[in-house]
Amino acid sequence: MTVTHNDVAISPQEAAALVDLILDRYHAVHRVEVPALIRLARRVQTQHPDAPRDLVPLLERMRANLDAHIQKEEDGLFPAMRLAEPVAVAAVEIMRDEHDDHAKHLRDLQRLTNDHVPPAHASPEWRQLYAGTRKLADDLAEHIRLENEVLFPRFGA
Repeated sequence: MTVTHNDVAISPQEAAALVDLILDRYHAVHRVEVPALIRLARRVQTQHPDAPRDLVPLLERMRANLDAHIQKEEDGLFPAMRLAEPVAVAAVEIMRDEHDDHAKHLRDLQRLTNDHVPPAHASPEWRQLYAGTRKLADDLAEHIRLENEVLFPRFGA
């Protein structure tokens, strides 16, 4: 079956390729990198009293929200999309709303890390942490864009 929307068709092969890209490039990477960033942020906080104290709780909230969001996509939305079957617009709208929440967290992350720029006196670990938060922010923004602007519209949402 091929899904069409506004005369744009997506075959099961195209749908599966897009879903696989998201799973491999973003979901799998977030599952590894976010917990590593939390561990690193804890070390930096322990070593540097002037490191942002709200960073670990923010990263933990981000991890919890991402884990729940990813699980919903992998258990519900993506299996249907993989087969290029129609999906409920309401389900996609829930994902988009959650993307908006992720974007808010990214703004908070940017603010807490001074746009991912460590202070001049920062240790190598602190610099590594902020390089990691920048990568997370860039990856998550691209992940959201890919789903919102490429994947979801192909399913009429």
